[in-house]
Amino acid sequence: MEVLLVVLGLALIAFLVFYLGNNTSKKEYRSSALKKEELIQKYEDEMKAIIEQYKNDPDTLTTKKIEYLKKASNKIHNNIFFSDSEAKALVQRLASL
Repeated sequence: MEVLLVVLGLALIAFLVFYLGNNTSKKEYRSSALKKEELIQKYEDEMKAIIEQYKNDPDTLTTKKIEYLKKASNKIHNNIFFSDSEAKALVQRLASL
């Protein structure tokens, strides 16, 4: 009788460990190309938002664009998804918006 309880207890523990171990949240994996595109789109959207916000004040717009380009350039150059030439091209693309 005691052996049966021990076996049932171990089976219950094994089931719980297996169930809880496999029921963890699944991460969605995206390719590096997709992540890179998402980052590029994010930087462009942020720059467009700055342009839209300050479109009636050219002096402030220029100042804010320069500030954003400095911050974005630093982040882009430190990002593992972008090579040095890609980072420079993206910063130039942002500057031309």
